[in-house]
Amino acid sequence: MKLMLSFEGPLFKLRPLWAFIAGFLAASSSFSPAQFIVLLFLVEFLMPAWWRYLEALFSADFQPFPPPGRRFLELPYTLPGSLAWKMAEGLGRFVSWWVEVFWPEQGKAFGAFLLLSVLAPTLALFHWSRLWPLLLLAGALGLAMVLSIKLGKDYSLLKAFYEVTIPWLIGHFANRGLGILSFSSAVAFGVMGWGLRGKSWGRWLVFGLILSLSLAFWWAGRFILAGGLVCLALGFIGAEGKEQDSLLLLAAFLTALALR
Repeated sequence: MKLMLSFEGPLFKLRPLWAFIAGFLAASSSFSPAQFIVLLFLVEFLMPAWWRYLEALFSADFQPFPPPGRRFLELPYTLPGSLAWKMAEGLGRFVSWWVEVFWPEQGKAFGAFLLLSVLAPTLALFHWSRLWPLLLLAGALGLAMVLSIKLGKDYSLLKAFYEVTIPWLIGHFANRGLGILSFSSAVAFGVMGWGLRGKSWGRWLVFGLILSLSLAFWWAGRFILAGGLVCLALGFIGAEGKEQDSLLLLAAFLTALALR
């Protein structure tokens, strides 16, 4: 229970924000203030809102389609039982369900979902078209999370990638190419966030990943920052609650500085 509360603590409520800033620092990007604000708006507001509306749409318990015996749409020159007759009947049932069931219950959510689905790629198109692959990946993660919910599966790892890894990659990739070490760091911190979400062995997972990153940076010649990561990894063993949040946040920013 403590680990679950830790993941939902004040720092982790802003996990897309600090992940984006870490990626931004890792890339040594030279954004204008307007560019920075637009990207921050994308990762901190648009992406979380898109996921909330998507989850609401697919989690709603709708009434079934009207029975096939009722006709809603009549087409001229169609014989009962023909293909055109069946298509008209199916289309009519769908229109009736859409107007009478879906739209009154989820019309606002659907409209907001469509608006966000258009707005996010538009921002990327006019400013950073290279971000489109990352937005497509974010959309695929969102659909995978919905599928997991429908199947009753745990989707916390997918959500951690959506809320940590994707914002980190956006912050880094917007103005600079993405290296294997930065990509690995973004994935690693996504996995760390997942490990803190109610996993009894989460601290050991975080310890191992931070230690692995420190060894990689030591090999790359970033000795001081690698030593700082080792200290944070050791401190994480006995940390609890908000201490874990703070140590993980410090580790993310130390990693970002080591990547510069």
